[in-house]
Amino acid sequence: MSYIEITDVSRVYHKNGAEFHALHHVSLAIERGEFICLLGPSGCGKSTLLAALAGFDRVTSGSIRIAGEEVREPHIKNVTIFQNYGLLPWRTVEKNVELGLESLGTPPAERTEVARKYLAVVGLERFAHSHPPELSGGMQQRVAIARALAVDPDIIFMDEPFAALDAITRMGLQDEISDICRNEGKTIIFVTHDIDEAVVLADRVVVMTPNPGQVRCVIPVDLYGRRDRTSADFLHIRDRIFAAFEMKPKDGTEYYI
Repeated sequence: MSYIEITDVSRVYHKNGAEFHALHHVSLAIERGEFICLLGPSGCGKSTLLAALAGFDRVTSGSIRIAGEEVREPHIKNVTIFQNYGLLPWRTVEKNVELGLESLGTPPAERTEVARKYLAVVGLERFAHSHPPELSGGMQQRVAIARALAVDPDIIFMDEPFAALDAITRMGLQDEISDICRNEGKTIIFVTHDIDEAVVLADRVVVMTPNPGQVRCVIPVDLYGRRDRTSADFLHIRDRIFAAFEMKPKDGTEYYI
């Protein structure tokens, strides 16, 4: 049994007497410690699938299980990072990182120690006593990553967390999150519409197709360490993903090209 089992999942929304099929018979198995990118255009259901995995939404049919347990609501050992950072502007950077630890009842001295550790991991230890509005967008997203890591989650769900950043900052954060999460051994489910971003980050890329949202194919990324965006191997995998968007989806089936 895989760590995460998505089995024949569909999600249907009803509005004004009409049905919208956001997900249609999606099946996927994810192993512990994998970095998975859900890739596709707007409307392909990738954020809907992420919300269901994180427990923020319920599927219409099928099942999602994590470590053998059906997902019915958010779990304290899984965290989600969104585009808008979710930082509290009146709290210092250090106190923002401590937020999840406070919810867990971690003693104050330990909270401070853990927060400083992960601020160092994301390279922001000098900004511990700054406030979020004083930081750039990229720095604020690094604070959000530190806050997520501080609670030692089993899974980190990331919904296009770098979408609002400029290209240079985005590339730097892609490399950083790849290094950090692999060093920490976390399972990552990352939503993106950027093919290069998916190749930089993922162990496997799940290509999704819209109307309705289905898994078109799953492409392994057989690259190791920090990825060279100009290498022949990188460009070959990127070209395979481009080609995958021309393929016909297979209902409910996980397969590889």
